[in-house]
Amino acid sequence: MTKIIFAEDNRSYAEDVADFLAEAGYTIEIVGNAADLWAALSQSHFDMVLLDLGLPDEDGFHIIPQLRKLYPETGLIVLTARVTTDNRIQGLRLGADSYLTKPIKFPELAAQIEALCRRVRPKVDVELPSWVLRTAGRQLELKGKGIVALTEKEFDFLHLLAQNKQPVPRKSLLFGLGENFDPEVTGKMDMLVYRLRKKIHTSLGEELPLRSEYGSGYALSVTFQIA
Repeated sequence: MTKIIFAEDNRSYAEDVADFLAEAGYTIEIVGNAADLWAALSQSHFDMVLLDLGLPDEDGFHIIPQLRKLYPETGLIVLTARVTTDNRIQGLRLGADSYLTKPIKFPELAAQIEALCRRVRPKVDVELPSWVLRTAGRQLELKGKGIVALTEKEFDFLHLLAQNKQPVPRKSLLFGLGENFDPEVTGKMDMLVYRLRKKIHTSLGEELPLRSEYGSGYALSVTFQIA
């Protein structure tokens, strides 16, 4: 089932759209600002984003290129009151798959989503990864090497990364770990990464396949299976 996240600060309007899409068979989640959007994307997979450009904490024209960079396989439909041709062109050039202006006609929105679903339909991954993140006991297993017990923060950090093929921004990681974005807490996350790398190398004799992306955050170099 296609999973959609709708970033819209008008809750009443967002619920009307969500009700319509739910009846059409889609799974939809509503967030009211950019911070909650980034946090949700870091914690779960979504096939598509519906984006209002006028969010209270971040302009949509800044969000679009970041979404396209971090989640290139995710569909992106803009729903906005910015109706000028220049705005439409800008949105599409920045990376939106579709640009719809309010008031939205629900049947048209449904048709746009159906068309986009044909592009973002999940691919079947037949790879059998050797790294397994076990949720029941908060453990990381490297097949043939052993199992390491993780702290709650270590597990949450790897779980966020395992759900995203693209680098996860530091800000999104901190939100996902229940922290605020400030220099002191960012330093603590770097220390968490250092200790986690050391733990994995000492326990399993292998380097943790984790890479730091300058200006972007962190990403896993290989697929982690979540079990």
